[in-house]
Amino acid sequence: MPISRIARTGAVAAAAATAVSLASAVPASATEIPIPISYSVTGSTVVKKTGSTLDLGPGSLAGNLLVDDQTGAVGLNANLQLPPATAHISLLAGGFKIKAKVTVTPTAPATGTLAGGTLTTHETANMEISDIWAGPIVPIFPVPTVPGSCTTVKPIDLTLSAANVDITKPITLTGNYTIPDFKNCFIADLALGALVSGPDNTISLTLTSKN
Repeated sequence: MPISRIARTGAVAAAAATAVSLASAVPASATEIPIPISYSVTGSTVVKKTGSTLDLGPGSLAGNLLVDDQTGAVGLNANLQLPPATAHISLLAGGFKIKAKVTVTPTAPATGTLAGGTLTTHETANMEISDIWAGPIVPIFPVPTVPGSCTTVKPIDLTLSAANVDITKPITLTGNYTIPDFKNCFIADLALGALVSGPDNTISLTLTSKN
């Protein structure tokens, strides 16, 4: 049942109640009732060390809300996809510039819960840096890397949340995360670690229903 068929819920509790009311129509062995969802995703992230902003999307989040037919608890299981983005970093008061392609690839479907009107999601993803250019004023010199190999040493752990959620309206998820060190970046390993890796980076993603 696409999300557009759900009467305006105003809150997740109403969606849960609707789904639970359908439980009698499914076999007793069923424990979760899927409600399909499909969102477009846009947003941005700010790297604390440089203060630079990276625009994200437009991408997509598609999957299901999962309603427990006994308790009415609502979970989430969905696939997040984001296209590569271009990072612009300014150093030395703008006298030195770096440009690079950033690709974020989830390692598994996003999971989450909807409780008390608050949506909490969890995702893990690898970050790959490629097509790096650097230079004074204008980034015109390529930095050697092996395509597909310059990645974080472990996945990024993303836990995001949004309060007062109405699943029929745009939802803005926010959170902080840590960027791990990088590996297999040739001469850029240490530089990326010094410039990018570290905690307290911020991210904001806005989900807008496609239905």
